[in-house]
Amino acid sequence: MIQIQSVHLGELTVGEEDLIKFPKGIPGFEEVTEYVLCDVDETYSYLQAVSAGEVAFIVTNPFLHFTDYEFQLSEELIEELQLSEEKGIAVRCIVTWNSDPSRITANLLAPLIFNISDRIGKQIVLQNTSYQTKQLLNSSTSKESGES
Repeated sequence: MIQIQSVHLGELTVGEEDLIKFPKGIPGFEEVTEYVLCDVDETYSYLQAVSAGEVAFIVTNPFLHFTDYEFQLSEELIEELQLSEEKGIAVRCIVTWNSDPSRITANLLAPLIFNISDRIGKQIVLQNTSYQTKQLLNSSTSKESGES
């Protein structure tokens, strides 16, 4: 078992099997390569660094908020993460929290891609897209309610 002193979540005890490796880190945090995903509720999780208690990202499944969110994974990424349908793929986006719920944003331009079986992750930057790094999370719901 591994002990983590998280600034946001307190003391955590996780098993080796819970670790997610980011071989090249996350841009801006290249030296931090091991994380654990801690669910907060059915919508949000913390991606908590194992070796740095102060490093944690709030993440969400973008498909819960943006049903038309889509992109293609490059052959290089599929090979690098050894992705396949049998192993399972998960996508999460980093959230910028705000005390005003209408100002919470998600980084749709640079999603986190996970190989679930092998517990490997990587943040990618999408090319040739209109997705933004600070897409309002509540914009999709407010648009829908405005059209009804």
